[in-house]
Amino acid sequence: MFKDKMNASNWSKGVVILSMLLYFFTIPHILEDFATGEPAKAGVPAPAIALVVSTMFALQAVGLFWIGRQRRQGYVIHAILGIFWPLAAGAAQLPTILSQSPYRSGFISVFYVLGIIVIGILLCLVSVLVLREVKSERETKA
Repeated sequence: MFKDKMNASNWSKGVVILSMLLYFFTIPHILEDFATGEPAKAGVPAPAIALVVSTMFALQAVGLFWIGRQRRQGYVIHAILGIFWPLAAGAAQLPTILSQSPYRSGFISVFYVLGIIVIGILLCLVSVLVLREVKSERETKA
């Protein structure tokens, strides 16, 4: 029982670390998007993108709060965000990265996009692992 708690606790710390790393990659990338006028080039009004992005960041913060309160919903939010960010970054940026060179500011811009994709996927996977651990702990208690 104690060993299971330690595993869930360690994975939980991993979710928090990955969530913070996701902020590290998404915030500068989105600032670069706005600085280069990417939303306007895609025909999307900047206020609409700003609303979506700020909602995602707020949701991520609520998820971190709930993880701190040991609530399952925090991991569900992070699993969803772990899918959302890589899909959004990959769909919007990978075709451009793969088709032309150099991409925006060069290596650092590509680094942010790849970071979003890799960290997002890891965040989703680790969040799902924690949810499975919590579920198995509940089943063994019952």
